[in-house]
Amino acid sequence: MNIVDLSTDSLASAPLTPEQREVWTNARAELIDARAKIQDMEIQLRSFRQAVSDTDNDRSILTRPEFNREVARMLAFDERYGGLSSVLYFDFENFGDIAKNFGNAAANSAARTICDILAKSIRTSDILGRLALNEFGIMLVRCDNAQAWKKGETLAIQLQQALSEIDGHKITPRINYGAYTFHENEDVAGGIKHAAESVTHK
Repeated sequence: MNIVDLSTDSLASAPLTPEQREVWTNARAELIDARAKIQDMEIQLRSFRQAVSDTDNDRSILTRPEFNREVARMLAFDERYGGLSSVLYFDFENFGDIAKNFGNAAANSAARTICDILAKSIRTSDILGRLALNEFGIMLVRCDNAQAWKKGETLAIQLQQALSEIDGHKITPRINYGAYTFHENEDVAGGIKHAAESVTHK
């Protein structure tokens, strides 16, 4: 049974046993649900891309591969010359609900707000990237763990307040954030994973 069969009704009249038909029906329902989720993610991704292009700041917001490369370069610099850097991780848990409940225009406004606040609230030496649909990472150069958590809390409060009302719509954003300080010989992926695992809700 392949995915083409599942996506059509070609098996509807096939001589299946009751057990086989139940498996087919369940698999087809799961495929339809998965496709709907993918379409929703594509809409959200377009919102983020539009928001990034529309922001009025001059700060470059990197893609995940670009972010990983820049952070790796900075970690190599820290290792060679000495230094301590941390990564902040932000997950906007219910961002997709904004588009679903209030439309793409509101989602774009929310995304622009997120981008603007993060870009304008960090130093020029820091690195900002969009890691996934609802996730951002910030590499804080020369920043220890306590300072990183303090910065994360400050940003989360700013974002919570700014996102509480978007285009006249009352919103209750669920913002998860975490911080992690890199140690010697650690890689980017490991640091982001530890930061994500340490998240707290604002």
